[in-house]
Amino acid sequence: MKGFHMRRTIDIDVQIDARYSDPKVIIKTDRMTPEVESLISAIENFIDSDYPPVSAFDGDRMMLISQREIIRVFLENRKLVVHTVQGDFVVRKSLSELELLLNHNRFLRISRSEVINLYQVSSFDFSLSGTIHVYFDDGSHTWVSRRYVRSIQETLGLI
Repeated sequence: MKGFHMRRTIDIDVQIDARYSDPKVIIKTDRMTPEVESLISAIENFIDSDYPPVSAFDGDRMMLISQREIIRVFLENRKLVVHTVQGDFVVRKSLSELELLLNHNRFLRISRSEVINLYQVSSFDFSLSGTIHVYFDDGSHTWVSRRYVRSIQETLGLI
């Protein structure tokens, strides 16, 4: 039959489990395919649909940056900088204004001048008394301000 295309089926299994307050999606497949990549992208886009991309500038060029891609946001020389794997970009808003747009489940303020993406953190180092060293997946790092240490510990469920 000309023009007929048989679609692969997807077996969907939903399990209600009180241990999970947020949904957890597991994709089991024998190999990565364009269909699987599309499914992952659709899920990510659905999750991000309530949180718009961030408008940031690279010189005169405006970029739309997905919140997923943001590693950290910080003030540097009176400019608000969004740090991503692709580089650093300038946002023409205050940190407080931007923070209102960010996904509050993903982003966490660690000082008066910095917000981090928890999903980009590789580890927290508590070895120095009174502060926390934060390491990110891209190899960059930063410090938690002393006055934010307690709230970070509470957020991480440590106290």
